[in-house]
Amino acid sequence: MPSMRPSGSPIRNRVMTDAANDNMLIIMKCNGCKKTVHFWAVDLIKVLGPRHQIHVPPFACSRCKTMEYIHMSWAVANSHNTQELTVRRPVELVVKWLWKDEKA
Repeated sequence: MPSMRPSGSPIRNRVMTDAANDNMLIIMKCNGCKKTVHFWAVDLIKVLGPRHQIHVPPFACSRCKTMEYIHMSWAVANSHNTQELTVRRPVELVVKWLWKDEKA
């Protein structure tokens, strides 16, 4: 009898590349504070990489500061569902120095 893969196998889960090829919007909703943010999958590839699974939350909620209540969903974009929608887009990468104290 062939071995069965577990249902949570990464091989079966969609990744950002799949979503970007299908022109998908990634929807991140916090069920704690009800904040919803929309991202283009193609933009998230730049930030998270092409192999990030689309059901895994990429960030904590900016309002609650936790990932505990994040629910991920996605939708294929078309002109009807994107006309009045606000989508978060990356602008620039900011690099900052981290400092530590040490004995002289």
